[in-house]
Amino acid sequence: MAEDRPTIPEPIKREVRQQCCFGCAICGMPFFQYDHIEEYADVQEHTVDNLVLLCPNHHSAKTTKKLSKERIRAAKQKPFNSTRPHTSGFQVEPSQELLTLLGSNAVSGWYPNGNGDHHPIWINGKNYFTIHSDEGWLAVSLAVTNDRGEILLAVVRGELRVATGNWDYVYEGDNIKVRAGLGKIILDMNLSDSKVEILKGMFLDRTIDGYVIQDGALLTICEGQNRGVSIGCTACANGFGGWGILNKKAFPDVQAPGGFGSFLSC
Repeated sequence: MAEDRPTIPEPIKREVRQQCCFGCAICGMPFFQYDHIEEYADVQEHTVDNLVLLCPNHHSAKTTKKLSKERIRAAKQKPFNSTRPHTSGFQVEPSQELLTLLGSNAVSGWYPNGNGDHHPIWINGKNYFTIHSDEGWLAVSLAVTNDRGEILLAVVRGELRVATGNWDYVYEGDNIKVRAGLGKIILDMNLSDSKVEILKGMFLDRTIDGYVIQDGALLTICEGQNRGVSIGCTACANGFGGWGILNKKAFPDVQAPGGFGSFLSC
């Protein structure tokens, strides 16, 4: 009996992700599979030069001989995302049920049977996390940042795009991780049509106001300083949003809308 194919070593997979700029080499989609350009059955090894990222559609096209190896090799040399600040999009479908967790904190009670937007995270006049309800179908928009307020990953009404300047990004099952280096996870989240769960991550603007999620806690940050902690809280049916912050010194002309589960004016 033939031996099982050995798994691709993680360092090789990471280098291929980096080479392909975190998306399908052909179309840039940030939901991908690892494919051997020359079939593994022929080469019997995993090498960076012979591996490429392909989305499920282009992977299937290669398998069914609709996509040539020559085209894939050319794409590997100049991936779709290589000249772009972010990947092309992957659409997460809307759902009629949505579990929303920020660490151990839950958000619920938004327009479940109608139309409207609810904002779990609002910072200085901008929405960093929004739940959209369209006839009861729920989609999300969010902008997750690093500690300098630069966007690592964005979702706009369900369409996921990833910054190509990240050190590493992977989307396996429903789990997304972004790393700033070996062992340095800066975003750990679960994203599907029915779940948005931030296990570790940041929503910060350039003044370093916003929120940091770590170890189950949601930290409220103003000008880089921790001003409060939420653990095991629920923002439920409270109108406009869940957690909001307004730095009046930096944004004197911004008016805070009413209806938050938790709000800090600093």
